[in-house]
Amino acid sequence: MSDTKHSSPKKSRIASISGTASQDFEPYEAQNPIPWPIIAIALALTVWGIITLVTTSQMADSKPEVAQGPTGADEPLSSAMEPAAQDGRQLFVTHCSTCHQNNGSGIANAIPPLRQSRYVLANAEVPINILLFGIQGEIEVAGNTYRGRMPTFGRDLEDDQIAAILSYVRESWGNQAPAIEAQTVAEQRQRFAERTGPWEGGAALADAFGIPASTRSSTRTATNEEDG
Repeated sequence: MSDTKHSSPKKSRIASISGTASQDFEPYEAQNPIPWPIIAIALALTVWGIITLVTTSQMADSKPEVAQGPTGADEPLSSAMEPAAQDGRQLFVTHCSTCHQNNGSGIANAIPPLRQSRYVLANAEVPINILLFGIQGEIEVAGNTYRGRMPTFGRDLEDDQIAAILSYVRESWGNQAPAIEAQTVAEQRQRFAERTGPWEGGAALADAFGIPASTRSSTRTATNEEDG
């Protein structure tokens, strides 16, 4: 019996060394804490990563946009010139296109066209006063006679808005006429400040501004002479 008791610890040690699990083995690694220098390094790396991420995000948000393409240098000039044309076009679409159409063609036998209209291309005072006070009565445009009524826009639109619309119309659809300034509109508004009603057709415009009421008179005269 004594021999067996004395040989047991020796057999356990031999079994443990040879790789066989010992029933008396107690792990020590779980009881050994992580060294604090390693914890400090891990925290430092975490903080550094967060700071780097935030800084990079802020730099990306504040980075100015760079014009792309070979024409990028021309962008500021185009952008500076576009708003006035854009305003005139948008105002025309909003207030005029229902009758005159987006392309200025008008409506056959009802609304006169704006393309190559002598009233559009005339001295600035003519189209300005047409928009300010409107027209009712007979008016001849491009050889055709119209008897509709154009609304009065002077009460609803400001001087710069009327100038923008007319400037757009006078340079669109093949028209070539100088732009109109808001100051010119203001002068015409003041000139006819006592006027309360629309112009009575082409005849009234002829009396006020000297623009012919018809372009067919000379043709009719010549025809009559030949008949006689």
